[in-house]
Amino acid sequence: MSDFTLPFPNRELADKELSYDYCYNKIPEEDRGKIVEMAWQKGVKAARATFEKFGGSYDFFKIVKDSGLKCFRRDKDYVSGNNRYFSDYLTGRNEISLYMKSIALWAKQNDLSVEEAANLILSHEYFHYLEHSELGFTSREYQVPMIIVGPFKIGSTGIRALSEIGAHAFAHTYYQLAENHKNGGQTNEQL
Repeated sequence: MSDFTLPFPNRELADKELSYDYCYNKIPEEDRGKIVEMAWQKGVKAARATFEKFGGSYDFFKIVKDSGLKCFRRDKDYVSGNNRYFSDYLTGRNEISLYMKSIALWAKQNDLSVEEAANLILSHEYFHYLEHSELGFTSREYQVPMIIVGPFKIGSTGIRALSEIGAHAFAHTYYQLAENHKNGGQTNEQL
């Protein structure tokens, strides 16, 4: 996998990822870049810490197991609405489901083996586990009003896209660390 670009949004595309959030128009323009960078850096920092903790292993099936999570491979192409889902992390049950038929389609589209694709997707989900267990939810680090009626603001909600941006940063950074480690390149601190 070392000669390929990760098929997740990179830092340059993270701003676009934010624009897909249903609360995007409630975020003041001057805050958008700052919160994307905050979420991205949270993913980078978590990847570095996880890399250190697991000694450079890029086997997320083992990392997940060693972390006390259950991982289930579901023989399913999970499509809901216009979205294809590859995995889910069930917070209360510490379970990750991988939808293998969806992953196989994604793997083929991105010229990956199914195992490489599953491992990469699992790394993304592992960040969501870290949000629940250690880091706090990235989506809640920036709040916008739920309802705005004239001058009145009612309730507040987080920005779900921020968690996805953090997970993309985690997957990108961890992959880079593992590849550099494998190839005797830069250390964790240099990335």
